[in-house]
Amino acid sequence: MTSFIEKIRKLELKNGELAIFWLGQNSFVLKTFEGTIFAIDPFLSRPLTLLNLRFSYIHPKPPIRPEDFRVHYIFCTHDHLDHTDPVALPIIAKHSHETIFFGPQESCRHLIELGVEKDRVKVLEAGIPYNVRDLKITAYHSVPPEYLNETTPPTTHFGYIFEVEGVKVYNMGDTCQSILRIPEKILEPIARESPDIAMLPIIGDTPERRPEDAYLFAKIIKPKIVIPCHYGCIKEIYTEQGVIPRNIDPEKFVQLFKNTPNIKPVVIPYKGAYVYKR
Repeated sequence: MTSFIEKIRKLELKNGELAIFWLGQNSFVLKTFEGTIFAIDPFLSRPLTLLNLRFSYIHPKPPIRPEDFRVHYIFCTHDHLDHTDPVALPIIAKHSHETIFFGPQESCRHLIELGVEKDRVKVLEAGIPYNVRDLKITAYHSVPPEYLNETTPPTTHFGYIFEVEGVKVYNMGDTCQSILRIPEKILEPIARESPDIAMLPIIGDTPERRPEDAYLFAKIIKPKIVIPCHYGCIKEIYTEQGVIPRNIDPEKFVQLFKNTPNIKPVVIPYKGAYVYKR
């Protein structure tokens, strides 16, 4: 049987096409026309407890075994469990020797502590472009540094703009409610870059996060395509205070765009693909 990652490797793209695969939560794999394969926040383990919290999952088994995960690059947006996977990423590093890991300083330091070779871990800095193969990557703060104490645990939060063959893709990673106080200011650098595609979280670590927030972000950024994420993985979190839902029907997000014709929402099915044509 052909594995999921082999299907990605064998997929043939035309000039100007970019393939995007979604694995739940903020886990994406992208493939360029030149054959570069890179991942964003691959969350391939299923820990049941963390910080005295207990999790249940929509898909109890990970979408791909870490041992089988073969990509050129992995980009971590921040050092939280579902974005810098402390179980899966060292396994990937052990079995996929060509994979290089990128992220903010906390994620990179954590990966080195977990045994990933230092020369395979690259710290990115906000606003400074980095080039590998046919990719140009620029990190931007998705949580303002002054608001980091509102994240648990505090860690630098990056969103990334990936540019390949004139196509720009923005992945916001995660965020906090504070961005709603000044969204235009935080997202102004992203809007100035005019990404063709934006991947935005519609629910997640912050209980108050709503699809309406991502809709607001999309209207500021004005991408051609918007892809909802940060759902479809963790079903519920059990706390001493009760059960906190962590999933949502993406159709609630899609319906918000009924009167916004210039932005097209695209829901990628779990382990499904979307091919963007320039």
